Amino acid sequence: MNFAALFSGGKDSTFAISELIENGHILNCLIVMHPTSDESMLFHYPSTRYLNKISKTLDVPLIEVQCGSSDKESESNDLHKAVEDATRSFPITGLCHGCISSYFQLQVIKKICEKLNLDVLSPLWQIDSDFYFEQLLNKGFEIMITRVAAGGLDKSWLGQTINYSNYLKLRKLSKNFGFNITFEGGEAETLVLDCPIYKKKVVVKESRVVWDGVRGIFEIAEVDLIKK
Repeated sequence: MNFAALFSGGKDSTFAISELIENGHILNCLIVMHPTSDESMLFHYPSTRYLNKISKTLDVPLIEVQCGSSDKESESNDLHKAVEDATRSFPITGLCHGCISSYFQLQVIKKICEKLNLDVLSPLWQIDSDFYFEQLLNKGFEIMITRVAAGGLDKSWLGQTINYSNYLKLRKLSKNFGFNITFEGGEAETLVLDCPIYKKKVVVKESRVVWDGVRGIFEIAEVDLIKK
């Protein structure tokens, strides 16, 4: 199947794309949404301005849309327009997303696909979290934490790359503090620096940590792409 994919640069959207490609489907374009703030209910916020460059690691065309507002209806309309643009520009029959457990996000995507006669491709839906992280790490995904916004996740996590050891720490914290270990509720956000489908590796050249005492962002100032 030829498909378009919602792409945030984070672990969920990237792994979903990787799973479909591994199973023989063809990625024809990426769709990147740029929300107005980190209060977005639908979209990934940190570092989206670098996704134009990062998307080159996948070597497919990119559709970018600046969201007009952070309210749910406006963002849903913006997403519909972006997907509709993809259907007009590329021979796609399916739309890939990285939703794991958010029925709200999934319903928005399903409604859009229904209207545009696209198959909804949900490789991660209801995936077991331990199995998921095992797959990510075993397949060589290099995942950096770029934002934290949950009890138990302090400043020290910003800019960390997830590995087997600190995943166990994250899992323990998620149980103690009650946050979603997959981060789908906005507890944290991530950026994939490398994975099997990337043709080049992403390197963070300049950055700074912004922390307000409760939540924070690993603010990236510059990235580069290097040969693997």
